[in-house]
Amino acid sequence: MNLRYLLTLFFLLHAAYLVAQFNETIRSDRPGQSITPFAVGKNILQIQSGVDYFNNEYAGSKGSGGLSNTVFRYGITETFEISTMIEYKGETMAGSSGTVSGLSAVDFGLRYNIYVGSGLIPTVGFQTTFRLPNLGGDYEIDQWAPRFMLVTNQQLADKMFFTTNWGASWSGNDAIPQGNFTANVSYSLSDKIGLFVETYGNLRQSDFNIFWDTGIAYLLSNNLQLDLYTGFANNDQSKDFFISGGFSWRTKRKN
Repeated sequence: MNLRYLLTLFFLLHAAYLVAQFNETIRSDRPGQSITPFAVGKNILQIQSGVDYFNNEYAGSKGSGGLSNTVFRYGITETFEISTMIEYKGETMAGSSGTVSGLSAVDFGLRYNIYVGSGLIPTVGFQTTFRLPNLGGDYEIDQWAPRFMLVTNQQLADKMFFTTNWGASWSGNDAIPQGNFTANVSYSLSDKIGLFVETYGNLRQSDFNIFWDTGIAYLLSNNLQLDLYTGFANNDQSKDFFISGGFSWRTKRKN
């Protein structure tokens, strides 16, 4: 009798945990730089895509360009997903009279939702990605470039959430690691409109850079979101600005 009770309790708790993984409205890593700790859900395909325009200035020399970025995420289980990201970029670099363009990144990744929190107790996830080497063209790298990220998300108030990312990455051209962080505060203005403000940065040896961005997301339906955001930075002799627009879409949940 006790064994049956324990088994029943286990399956009820497990089922509740699985339901908690899937949200009625889409959870996207857009807009912003922060990723969420949640997987998309079992057998769910989610696409996140956008286009950026950016300009930069270094020591008085200006550059500009654009990129398109698309991420495909697929849920293997409620808590575990695989992903791939494809990015194409074209730009005139600061201090150079020529232009470079081409396939700038192809990443493969894994994300695992370790724990689902409640209120101020954070939800925790982990993601690792690997950038492919030898793509050819202007953005080719020599080696696999890994990136590891610990992710948290917690509810600060009724409609306000706080997300952080902490991790390390490698460029693929040398063995020097780079530390990365993001801190994102988001607010639900209504059932369809969400706002956010975010700071993010990186540390490579003694070189520390910090950036800021802010933007808006609009839900057209439970499975489709549009977004628009912009960001800037002023680090040492470098100034940066970008604006980005995109969408996130997922397949419907099957009963």
